[in-house]
Amino acid sequence: MQRSALRILIEVEKFGEVSLGAAIRLRQPRHGSHLDQYPLALLLEEGYLGMTINHSPPPGAETMREFSLATTLHTLSLPKNERGEVQYLGIPFSGGFDPEKERVFIKAKGVLYLDERRQKWRDRFWFFVLGLVAGVLTSIASAWMRGQFRLP
Repeated sequence: MQRSALRILIEVEKFGEVSLGAAIRLRQPRHGSHLDQYPLALLLEEGYLGMTINHSPPPGAETMREFSLATTLHTLSLPKNERGEVQYLGIPFSGGFDPEKERVFIKAKGVLYLDERRQKWRDRFWFFVLGLVAGVLTSIASAWMRGQFRLP
């Protein structure tokens, strides 16, 4: 999993849920476009996170759900004009909801992923410690045996 997606997942898990606006802002803008929202869109589409609004791609874009969701999330971060619309990629968007009032929450798949990741880290840590201790004890035993038995 990408570091940016992992950061979003960990942050949402920490609180259980965050506002949609806060989740959108968790990603540092690098591109200044919908590309910045792909980590959040992928987490939502893959079932690691859920949100309190239903996203339905426009007709004909059912196979591009991630693109559609990333574009929608990006438009929520853009300022609205005097008519209450946002223009992005030449398409006018007008939304009837406030991203600060909608929620993004962690789902079971997200919790299980993070728990498995932490468990793997603990396992690796203890295997490293045990390997280090075994190496040191072997060196000590070897030095002691050479001192005692005078091996050629």
